[in-house]
Amino acid sequence: MDVYFTWPDRRLAYECRGCGACCKGLGIGLEAAQLVQLVAKRPALAAFVRRRGDAVTAFNPRDRCWFLADDGLCRVEVEDGRAAKPAACRLFPFNRVFRVGATMVVDYNSVICPLQLSDDGVPHAEILAEIATITDPALVGTALPDDGTIERERAHEITAPDGCAGFEALIGLPWKLPRALDAALVLTSSLRFNELYGPRQYAPRPKMGRVLDAMSRAWLGFCALGEELAQRPLGMQEMTTIWSEQAPVMHALARWQDTPRLAPGRFDLPTPEVRALGQRLVANKRTTLGELLAGVDVATIKLADPILKASFA
Repeated sequence: MDVYFTWPDRRLAYECRGCGACCKGLGIGLEAAQLVQLVAKRPALAAFVRRRGDAVTAFNPRDRCWFLADDGLCRVEVEDGRAAKPAACRLFPFNRVFRVGATMVVDYNSVICPLQLSDDGVPHAEILAEIATITDPALVGTALPDDGTIERERAHEITAPDGCAGFEALIGLPWKLPRALDAALVLTSSLRFNELYGPRQYAPRPKMGRVLDAMSRAWLGFCALGEELAQRPLGMQEMTTIWSEQAPVMHALARWQDTPRLAPGRFDLPTPEVRALGQRLVANKRTTLGELLAGVDVATIKLADPILKASFA
């Protein structure tokens, strides 16, 4: 099977210091054979088994996994060896594995694990070898739509952009690149992949390329603002959070020079400012979104995300 990694080989590394962030309230992803082995030695676990879709998982408390010891180590791995450790835990943070037609897509968790940019990070081959030990398709075979998007993403070249239309007009500060640019560019492919297959769907997937390019430029500007506030380069976790939080504003900036039109319908318009913007979108014929957003603040744009999205449907 063809494999697409959402990051370059050996460019991501992490040093597990037993923070336990990946072992808190996330459930334990298990293969059937592992479940039998774990329950045989720890019978109480059977009381907490559940199904999530096609996957078999075991509930664990939000504070920490049943098997996370006070020293930050996994008791299953310490007592029984790494092979006995639940499959999803062995793969983490490279545990987001999907199938798109004949392509296996391997992504990573940049929200929970403090990954770092490296020239000698985890090899792709090592991750593939771990995936090969897992046979449950619910853990390493979640199917995603095969519409040619992945092939276009693989061919997409990630480079440093030179600007973002509308950024200074909306934010009131100049757009610039963050100091942590190398890490941001490595992270971009993963963020694009998750935006393409996530719930927001700002445009039909095959047509999202141009929108994502512009959203990425806006995101880099917000990362630079974050660095200014923190007075340091941001980590990959922080930059991932900025993408999630600022996505509605990034989408508005991506559509800055486009002409929106909102069909009348039932929408949640929570503030007078959002209602006024909705009325302008319904009446609009030739005005660009950037012109319509003159005087509108970032908080209103976030609240207006559903109607802005629908204006370009």
